[in-house]
Amino acid sequence: MLTPDWILDLGKDFSIHFGALLEIVGENAKPKEPALVLVAGDRSQWKCEGYMGGQDVELVIVRPKVQIVESGVKEGLTYRKDIAGSDLVYDLTGRFLQGKARPFECDLSVQLVRLYALLPFQVEGLSVIAKQQAGNVSIEIEYQNALNQRVKGALPCYAELRQPNGMAVWGRYLATSVDGHLKTAAELPREAPRGKWSLVVRSELDGKQVTLPVEVDSFAGK
Repeated sequence: MLTPDWILDLGKDFSIHFGALLEIVGENAKPKEPALVLVAGDRSQWKCEGYMGGQDVELVIVRPKVQIVESGVKEGLTYRKDIAGSDLVYDLTGRFLQGKARPFECDLSVQLVRLYALLPFQVEGLSVIAKQQAGNVSIEIEYQNALNQRVKGALPCYAELRQPNGMAVWGRYLATSVDGHLKTAAELPREAPRGKWSLVVRSELDGKQVTLPVEVDSFAGK
């Protein structure tokens, strides 16, 4: 199980970005043989750890075997034998689509831990719903495929609530559940100004953003 302390051991910045995702995966899935495999095998200073993120998602953490490793390293990665060549790989650490399941180099020269997501199709976008409910803004988020169907798996995103003047008053790194659902709420600040607020949600798969207007009435936050 991925415990909070274990996640923090991966580094403060990494745990901030992906803590919510890894806690969800750790609570709902057992580790499995990684979808990504190091070309160097046992000779490598790194290791791959695989987790099921849901029906559509496999996650792989690439991290050092020991605390002290050689810097400036690029490790070759290939795939578990049953991975289809048409599957797609997302570098969540770099926030970009790596491409189809072909061998590639994992750049560990800047960050010593990287997180990848493998899916059988490309994620096309985010569906976002937000509305004021008393002193909060309720938020619903899901990733979707090309058919506008929900991606059934845990995937990370970042959400930020902004006042009419553009100032951010709330922000969180979040993750969908293993079923692909995400429901949360942002508390409005005391004496929240009425008007057109905005909720900005960023995909941590490819960096694309969705901005949704949110009408806030004269109700003051707590």
